[in-house]
Amino acid sequence: HLGLGPVQDCTGDKGKLCEYENDPLPVTKVIDAKGKRVDAPPFKRVYAGVGVPADSGEMHSVLIGENGKVYITGNNNKGQLCLGDRGNHVDYFHEVPRISNAVAAAVGVEFTLILLENGDVYGCGTNEVGEIGQGQDTVFSPKPMQIEKLSGVDEISTGLSFAIFLDKDKSRVWGTGSNLYWQQCAGTSGIPFQSVREIKIEGGGDIIHIETSRESSYFLFDDGKARSCGRNDEGQLGNGDFINSESQKNPIVNVNVREDIKRIGSGPSSQSVFFITDEDVYASGLNDRYQLGINTIGSRQSPVKVNFVCRVSINNISSSGSHTVAMGYYIGNCDVSRNTQLNIGDGAP
Repeated sequence: HLGLGPVQDCTGDKGKLCEYENDPLPVTKVIDAKGKRVDAPPFKRVYAGVGVPADSGEMHSVLIGENGKVYITGNNNKGQLCLGDRGNHVDYFHEVPRISNAVAAAVGVEFTLILLENGDVYGCGTNEVGEIGQGQDTVFSPKPMQIEKLSGVDEISTGLSFAIFLDKDKSRVWGTGSNLYWQQCAGTSGIPFQSVREIKIEGGGDIIHIETSRESSYFLFDDGKARSCGRNDEGQLGNGDFINSESQKNPIVNVNVREDIKRIGSGPSSQSVFFITDEDVYASGLNDRYQLGINTIGSRQSPVKVNFVCRVSINNISSSGSHTVAMGYYIGNCDVSRNTQLNIGDGAP
């Protein structure tokens, strides 16, 4: 799923993709839509794969070029590479045919969603529980299929087996896929949305940002407050308890952060979530490998302040089931270069 060919049995050999230790290797070549190996374009977006369990290695990854084309690599057993077949492609990133002007993508388990500049959304891969919004008659699709009920979409976000969408007017939200833990904030817990359905989220105004974790959803309103629904056994809803939505009296809950939230970060395999404010970051949920960055282990049901080495301003955060990466810059004097990725978790407090 790295698009650099098979992993070799080596340790830290320069220029090789080794199993145990590597220097960062650039993606310099891709396969174009005609099957030719060509120079890689500049890329503007990258989306890492989702593996269940985390060490399964059965995942895929997506790149979006500055040219608006989509490049994809990795496991393809359900056609999630959008290349028209079900064979794995691990040698290079391959261009997805007939897709252009892409601005974003989202990756779940065995499915891929692609957002175009005009607000249309295409999906490929499994549709067993409606992951790509194609109804009960489509089990999977190896080619990208447009989700007909969606238009004017501005944001997409995926969990393991579901997705939510926000329109450009910030007035409508849709969902599709699994609803095992009522992560769609609507319908009946355990009954999936086989095709796209509109979701009504009451709050303090317009929804300006959406985020999903493994089986939970988050909605940020223009007043800086956030609401959440879905799985909560690790406290990932951030509302102060460990009760899943289907067992709550009011199943769409308020996130317990007093400051105005600017952005929310998580990931499709994560059971942790991060709430970014102007000056701080607050985290809740799973913390068995220090992935919350709070210098101790143990899940948190209410968001707690993340401990950074220096004062920082964080723009984006992405987390997996075991670790977290934050993008931002240091404020004031600090012995680390600016515009740095900050790694949290997987055994490191």
